[in-house]
Amino acid sequence: MKKILITQRYEKIGDFKELRDNLDVRLSSLILKLGYIPVLLPTNSFKILKYINQISPSGIVLSGGGDPRKIDERYILEKKLLNFANKNKIPLLGICRGAQRINIHFKGKLKKIENHVRRKHFISGPSLSKGIKVNSFHNYGFNSIMMGKNLKMLASSNDGVVEYFKHVNKSIYGIMWHPERNKKIKKFDREIIKKIFK
Repeated sequence: MKKILITQRYEKIGDFKELRDNLDVRLSSLILKLGYIPVLLPTNSFKILKYINQISPSGIVLSGGGDPRKIDERYILEKKLLNFANKNKIPLLGICRGAQRINIHFKGKLKKIENHVRRKHFISGPSLSKGIKVNSFHNYGFNSIMMGKNLKMLASSNDGVVEYFKHVNKSIYGIMWHPERNKKIKKFDREIIKKIFK
């Protein structure tokens, strides 16, 4: 089975401000159900990148949750992973915050948006023969003018927020919804993820 590296949230927890990695178990479960082995990456262990070729990953997922602009250990790790994916032609998918992180990496911008938290809405675009309905949990987003260099919009919401995009010549994709938060795997989520990590 193909191995997919997954980044995690990096948070201070409790009175002792213990630093912890954490990930919604539904994301690793989704990756497993789609036929891949999820490999969770520790956030502050950059040395693991020296041995990443020994893991032989077939793909990378930058997970959701948290501020993509905050320059911390997670930011640094994901920057290194984006560079690693670029250099080694490894497919990479950013989910929600991960998609925002990709846009920032390629010199794009974010802005505060409304009506995208705990909502479902339709998205459409050149990559979709017809619109699809997705969930939404993000306070920040970007339109086509704010996209990073060499990023191409594949679908947007009715208010012009980019919801699905890719790099024009790299296998790097971003989606602004959370496929793992649906009770059942949506057909279009399966098709998109399988296409990326083929």
